[in-house]
Amino acid sequence: MDSIVDDDEKRVTDVGDANDLLLLEDTGEETGINLPVTSYRMKPALRELFPASRIKSIIQNTIYEKLQDEARKWTREISDEVSFAVKELVHMPRFKHVVQVTLGQQLGAGCRYIAKCCWDAESDSHASDVFTNASLFCVCTVFGVYLY
Repeated sequence: MDSIVDDDEKRVTDVGDANDLLLLEDTGEETGINLPVTSYRMKPALRELFPASRIKSIIQNTIYEKLQDEARKWTREISDEVSFAVKELVHMPRFKHVVQVTLGQQLGAGCRYIAKCCWDAESDSHASDVFTNASLFCVCTVFGVYLY
């Protein structure tokens, strides 16, 4: 039993600082034999943050293309196309995304769109855009949640 404890202690002392492990993992260098490979991170690296501006342009292109003339099966088509485009065009490792589309008729009354989420403000984010014309409005939001 002492050998197991010694091996565990040896592994812990061989690892060194956690920042060293993350630096090795981020640069893609091979780790030493005694360094454990882990996928646990508390937040995304700066280059892995949620790309809200790129996703907003995807939303805008899809909404304006779909809602310019006539409306059919709108919400389903818009959410499916935005979701597919986000998967294909934006590389977001360790993020899951949710697409929410809200359509409404313009009748002259005001409308308030609210989304309430519980998330980590440092790593999770969203992108949203609104389309309006004389007869309808459409709000499309993509939420990105980082997987720890």
